[in-house]
Amino acid sequence: MFENIDWLYILRLSSIPLIGAFIGWLTNFLAIKMLFYPRQPKKILFVTFQGIFPKNKTRIATKLGNVVQRDLINFNDIKEKLKDSESLNNVKEEIALKVDEALRARIEKMGLSNVIPDQLVTATHKVIVREIDRNLPNMIDTTLSKVESKLDIQDIVYKKVQGFSDERLEQLLLDITAREFKFIEVIGAVLGFLIGVVQLLLGGFI
Repeated sequence: MFENIDWLYILRLSSIPLIGAFIGWLTNFLAIKMLFYPRQPKKILFVTFQGIFPKNKTRIATKLGNVVQRDLINFNDIKEKLKDSESLNNVKEEIALKVDEALRARIEKMGLSNVIPDQLVTATHKVIVREIDRNLPNMIDTTLSKVESKLDIQDIVYKKVQGFSDERLEQLLLDITAREFKFIEVIGAVLGFLIGVVQLLLGGFI
């Protein structure tokens, strides 16, 4: 029964999708590698090659700085978060505790613990906390506005990325996109295999 089977012909047919899968995988694999390599410019004949990320590190640093400053770190959002009721209450409680500790420690250090009645300390503490409670939202606005005016997030991110070695930049990007890159390689193999099958069908198994 199997004597009449042309195994070489079957092998040739089956190899077409497999070769297509390998070529699809290899193409995407090399394309991903070329994002990072060569790290330094390499001249082959009349063409100079360099990995896309190392070649464009300055532009990537600039774009990333813009994105972080524009979309990720928004001082208005920070202000609103700090000024919501829960955050304000937490801050007020912490300040009230610190004020009470500092006030009593100062009185004790001055040797006035037996002179100043506890009721006066408590009353003073309440006045201070009440003023903080009234002015805290404005204090948050003022403080963050000063920080925002002096803190150049874009420049910080730019200098940080520019300071990365090519190896560090590659590792950082791979930490973020490793699974996606692997998926691209697999998709290349699958598409290559399917193209090979289509070639068989269109070629009439020739």
